[in-house]
Amino acid sequence: MIAEYVANLPVKMIKGTVRFFYFWYVQSSKDFWNKEIAFLKQIEKDLGVIINLKLIFQPIFGDYSYMGRVIGPVLRLGRVFIGFIIMMASIFIVTVIYLIWIILPPLAFLMVFLNLVYVF
Repeated sequence: MIAEYVANLPVKMIKGTVRFFYFWYVQSSKDFWNKEIAFLKQIEKDLGVIINLKLIFQPIFGDYSYMGRVIGPVLRLGRVFIGFIIMMASIFIVTVIYLIWIILPPLAFLMVFLNLVYVF
């Protein structure tokens, strides 16, 4: 019974390692990107970058006076510019977080290996 367990131990370790990497890189990556894309869509919805870009030459707040027609595009352009900066910063932060997520398992295995080498 113990011999059978010891004989199957390498197979179980390999299966467990493969399952872990599948979970970490495939399943978790899908979940991560689904949540992050929803997050970025929500940021865009809150900032209104696309809608302001579509309506760039429309007066803001329905003010069709001369000043409303002059100020509207300026305000919309400013909102588009600020929203674009915020979106790019958000995309950069999300990408950095994902790269850290990808690097963690190999880094952990490397640290364990180096510690075992150091101990022995």
